[in-house]
Amino acid sequence: MPTAMPVTIPLLFRSRSDCCFVMPKRKNTYASQGVAHFDFQGAESLTGVFTRRFAPARAEPLRPGEIPAMRGVFGAIGGVDFSRVHFPGGFSLIPQTPLQAVFFCLPAQGVLTVRTEAESLSATPETALAVDTIAAQSLEIPAGHAHCALIISRALLVERLSVLLGRAVVSSLAFEPLMAAGSEPVPALRSLLHFLTAPDFAGELNGARLTATHIHELLIDFVLERWPNSYSEALNRPPPMVAPRHVKCAIDLIRDNPQHISSGAELAVLSGVSLRSLQAGFRQFAGTSITTYQRRVRLERAREDILREPGTSVQDIALRWGFTNTGRFTRYFREAYGVSPAQLAKR
Repeated sequence: MPTAMPVTIPLLFRSRSDCCFVMPKRKNTYASQGVAHFDFQGAESLTGVFTRRFAPARAEPLRPGEIPAMRGVFGAIGGVDFSRVHFPGGFSLIPQTPLQAVFFCLPAQGVLTVRTEAESLSATPETALAVDTIAAQSLEIPAGHAHCALIISRALLVERLSVLLGRAVVSSLAFEPLMAAGSEPVPALRSLLHFLTAPDFAGELNGARLTATHIHELLIDFVLERWPNSYSEALNRPPPMVAPRHVKCAIDLIRDNPQHISSGAELAVLSGVSLRSLQAGFRQFAGTSITTYQRRVRLERAREDILREPGTSVQDIALRWGFTNTGRFTRYFREAYGVSPAQLAKR
């Protein structure tokens, strides 16, 4: 792996064996803009690095006596993280709290395994991987493994997707977990990540804010458009028409008052059209029925509360947002987010 030129970026974290940057929290896109070379050794060091940069996690040696280690180039631009990494020592990374992001892994050598409650998925030089980090129970990385990787905040993906579609995203965004390394998008994404982490470009990116903005959007748009997902068909359709006033009015009413379950007839009266016109408008411009759209909004709010209030029972939160049947709420929630409310609360 080529050696990246060392660069200086805000708030360096130093220990006996390594250095890592921890970005300050700001309200602008560039709060976490930076690219740096790194070299970490030891389970304690890796635990601190992942906890500070992403979310609380614990690193453990993959085998007794093995010293976990990783080195390479890491970059971040406002919720989009990219890297080119080699792992001299293997380890298992165990998340302690959920990370709301999608992890795209393109291995050059070795096998990285992500274990979830339902299955185990492996990234190899022949197979690239996309996995929702909220479902990951552990990542197992053997000594000698090397990969390019991209981690994008799920909130950014959904926000950008809604812009590209021209409407609210009400169904869960799910990426195909595995893609053959020979498929066209994989070599293209690998080349892009190599370019961003190359010594000649990495240093320049630290001060190039306008360039960083375009790269930020480029990486998000690329995976949304080229990595197969549940919205691929919609993204490939002709540009959507602007939603009419009555549909926008009904959507605003639903989103502003999610705890109030309005009937389609009520929303039609408030929007000034017939029920049939409103139903047709939702199918055409929101891509779903009025009832399903309302349920998705209430599920979004319930999910936010589960993450924000870990001490509150799932049943109480479900009732708060109009789900009187806990079993049905759990089924809807799992369909939307791939994990049950109870599992999310425990994590």
